[in-house]
Amino acid sequence: MNRAILEGLRRRTSGVHGTWVDELLSVLWAMQTTPKTASGESPFSLAFGTEAVLPPEMVFSTFRTSGYKQDDSEEGLRAHLDLLEERRAKAHLRTLAYKKAVARIYNQRVRPRPIKIRDLVLRKAEITDPTRTGGKLAPN
Repeated sequence: MNRAILEGLRRRTSGVHGTWVDELLSVLWAMQTTPKTASGESPFSLAFGTEAVLPPEMVFSTFRTSGYKQDDSEEGLRAHLDLLEERRAKAHLRTLAYKKAVARIYNQRVRPRPIKIRDLVLRKAEITDPTRTGGKLAPN
């Protein structure tokens, strides 16, 4: 997540180091309202049950903002909240399927290498000498 935030800030500031504070909120908003590849849903829609109205839509009239009616909106919001758990479950299943597909593609390149008795293998330091306590390469 930190890498994604830093990448978004780097793109928005384009080399001017002092302006990242002004752009941080817009980068965080973009991350929360953009649909993710794995689930197909945005984190905002999974949390609140509806898509966010973007700030430019408030300035420039769109179909969604021009046809807004308070009573219809409240009824629609209640209907979306009733189906929210189902949307979350579907997003979870899509995420699992995506992870499985990525793992299958990654594992296609793995070649099994059987290890026999008397083969030389590389062992980790903490397994060979658990009493070792100091040094830069000691286990955390």
